[in-house]
Amino acid sequence: MTYNLGVDVGGTFTDVIVFDEATHELTIDKVLSTPANPSTGVQHGIEEATAKAGTSVADLELLFHGTTVVTNMLLEETGSRVGLVTTEGHEDVLHLARAWTPGPLYGWMAMEKPDPLADLVDTRGVGGTIASPSGEEVEPLDETAVREAVQELEAAGVESVTVALLNSYLNPAHEERVREIIGEEAPELPVSVSSEIVPEYGEYERTLTTVINDYARPTVIEYLEDLDESLAAAGSTARMNVVRSDGGLMSSRAAQRRPVELALSGPSGGVVGAATIASKKGVPDVLTLDMGGTSTDVSLVEDGTPETTRQTKVGYREFKSRSVDVNTVGAGGGSIARVQLNGSLQVGPESAGADPGPACYGQGGEEPTVTDANVVLGRIPPSVQLGGRMDLDREAAREAVATIADQRDSSVEEAAQAILDIVNENMHGALRVVSVERGYDPREFGLVAFGGAGPMHANALADVMDAYPLIVPPGPGVMSAFGFLTSDVQNEFSETYLETDQNVDGDDVAGKLEALAAEAGEWLRSEGVDDTDHEFEYYADCRYFRQDIQMSIPVDLDGLRGEAGLAEINDDFERRHERQFGFTLEAPLEVANLRVIGKGLMEGVTIDETELSEADPSAAVVDSSEVYFDGTDYETTIYDRAELRPGNELDGPAIVTDDDSTVVVQPDHTALIDRYGNIEITRGDAQ
Repeated sequence: MTYNLGVDVGGTFTDVIVFDEATHELTIDKVLSTPANPSTGVQHGIEEATAKAGTSVADLELLFHGTTVVTNMLLEETGSRVGLVTTEGHEDVLHLARAWTPGPLYGWMAMEKPDPLADLVDTRGVGGTIASPSGEEVEPLDETAVREAVQELEAAGVESVTVALLNSYLNPAHEERVREIIGEEAPELPVSVSSEIVPEYGEYERTLTTVINDYARPTVIEYLEDLDESLAAAGSTARMNVVRSDGGLMSSRAAQRRPVELALSGPSGGVVGAATIASKKGVPDVLTLDMGGTSTDVSLVEDGTPETTRQTKVGYREFKSRSVDVNTVGAGGGSIARVQLNGSLQVGPESAGADPGPACYGQGGEEPTVTDANVVLGRIPPSVQLGGRMDLDREAAREAVATIADQRDSSVEEAAQAILDIVNENMHGALRVVSVERGYDPREFGLVAFGGAGPMHANALADVMDAYPLIVPPGPGVMSAFGFLTSDVQNEFSETYLETDQNVDGDDVAGKLEALAAEAGEWLRSEGVDDTDHEFEYYADCRYFRQDIQMSIPVDLDGLRGEAGLAEINDDFERRHERQFGFTLEAPLEVANLRVIGKGLMEGVTIDETELSEADPSAAVVDSSEVYFDGTDYETTIYDRAELRPGNELDGPAIVTDDDSTVVVQPDHTALIDRYGNIEITRGDAQ
């Protein structure tokens, strides 16, 4: 028998899911993450999950891995020392950056501008000029200066080198020659060239993105090589695929060359998995809520496809890399609650993390967290154990929340409810960013909740946004790992175009896109994907002429070559612009960039459908207890999710427990177990 495995490293837990290809059975497991060395937690989780599934590492066929190594490196600034070779006179490109202010007006007053990831002392300018827009060489590359620069950088102790020359997106010849020289002078240094990482206009973004790639490369290379070796030592012959920020997959070898594509590796998997489950259920338009121990990630899925962006943001740094459009807030189960000097209550963004964790973990944590509040209110029943095996210290949770109650002169229950109200409002704000602020009405969307803490808070959020049905899939605590199993191998190939619809026709655009598709096909073959499994998506990044707000418009090649030509793209652009900004302009349409997404279709997991049984869920009842909802204690039935069957109906208030998450059904709501094992929650008056 063969098995596929997905593993996701989070700030608090490392989640693992095993799929049996023969029986279609899923086995899930959670272990505490090991921030000091993430690979330790990964190896432990894989070994424990395969044993739980009754198999071994040697029986794995495919392994899908999402990692926070790059994310943490950027946030904590613990990457490698990068040397930068750029065009003479442009050494300050990373310092000039972009005029951008975080937060509201005057946010710059509190901003701590991050230092460039390639220091000026490690930056060298070399002679040589490529003209724009022709791409012609007007001054040859100064190869002597390049050799001197490389020798100086190697002697200074840089660990990787970025090559980012002016206008290289028009003609990469100079960058390619610099890479050859570095290979001759310092063959041990990893090298990235900007014309391969971001072959588009925008000198700052292209340079920054390539520097980030090299900032992460040495650590990612070491991490993935160590993981490959440890799996091989355990008898594994499985091919390891690493999850990209856009929810696609690439081989470990490809990830070592382009680690910048892993910046949002983990969150993307949850969105892809949620989109797959919701589409299978017949609800293609959903908002997603992924609440973990440290933060909450929200996103929007339209017509079964997650929204993506080409501007990935981690901390203060925003760079050009395709990713699932995720909005993150510091609201998780471990978020710490504190009373401010003015008497107001603040929850997050600081988190108790995995060590020591919330007070209820019994590992030395003393500050009150969101998880402690849920324990106090009975939302996490006494029968629940952390990860199915760790008892929670309920008295410690109550003592921690009591510190808030004492400062606010309230009962412990009222203090706990206040903590939940504030963290829910933080998540509500994040959901508005990806919906209302982009022209979408959340009342036209469902809500898919997952993560270890998401299903406890989702019912309250669905009420606020009127986003129903609320869907809680099986194994919500390991949804990102499940999403990895539903992903395809993919990569993006792009080219700067900068032509208006008055100057070119559909045939020209189609020809350019077909050339990019040929590149994508070659890459897919290098990843071991058969031609019969190739699939391509075509996009044009469009804007109004002389404007800089771009929108990515899906393109149909047959339509481009037909009578409509570019008119369909223009119409789609104006429709999207009107929805998001409320107006359109009388101006030509400019196609700034052309892009092709090359996909290699994978069969990682199968979602089975089961016949509905009787509505009575009494066989799954394990207990009842008092649970606090909005100022009132309710006698609440507690169910074991493993014993619930498709067709069962639950009246709220109810608590559904599982090894990896707890689902809260509020009073006056009803839950149905659907054909796919999802818990579908609706308002009672909607039945």
